[in-house]
Parts: sequence; structure tokens; C-alpha cells
Amino acid sequence: MIYSIQSYLEDYFNRCGLADADRYAVSLARVYDRQRHGKTATRFLSLMRGMHTSFYKQNPALRRQLFERKILTLLDGKFKKKEFYSSHRPSHKGLKLQVNA
Repeated sequence: MIYSIQSYLEDYFNRCGLADADRYAVSLARVYDRQRHGKTATRFLSLMRGMHTSFYKQNPALRRQLFERKILTLLDGKFKKKEFYSSHRPSHKGLKLQVNA
């Protein structure tokens, strides 16, 4: 999964003409894969802000806060799975019993 996220980010950066000498895409892919699940967007954005990178110095036209929000939105749209809690969903058997009662 990390490789898919990394490739997606690298392709996006290339399409935007952004330099990534310190491999920010790799670091971000790793953090996204390992820590995105179960965190709010605000909480994850604070993790992104805490990442040490020279990416934003190499690309001074970017405003980090806005760009990070955009990246997170793109990643969530492509990779984030829907929240699913099977323990909160009644089983088909349980529903069938309720209907028959």
C-alpha cells in the first residue's frame, strides 16, 4: 500500500512541476499508511505539519498549510477506506429473527 501511495504522490508532484529531492512523497506515504486510520483530518494534518522536509523550501511558491490540506483530500479520496464497524451492524440472522417475531 505504501508504494501505491508513494507513486500517486510522486506522479502528482511531477504533474505539478514540484521538486522532491528529500523524498517527501516516500515519508508522507509511510505516515499516511501507518497513521491515517482513526484520526480526524485536523489531527492528521498536525502530524503532516510535524514532518521535517525541505520540500517546501525547494518549492517556495507553495503555501504549506493549504497544500497539505489539498494533499490530504486527494489521498483520502483515493486511498481512505470507509469507516466500518461490524460490531455496530446487526447480522442478517438477527434481522431475520426480528422480522419473524
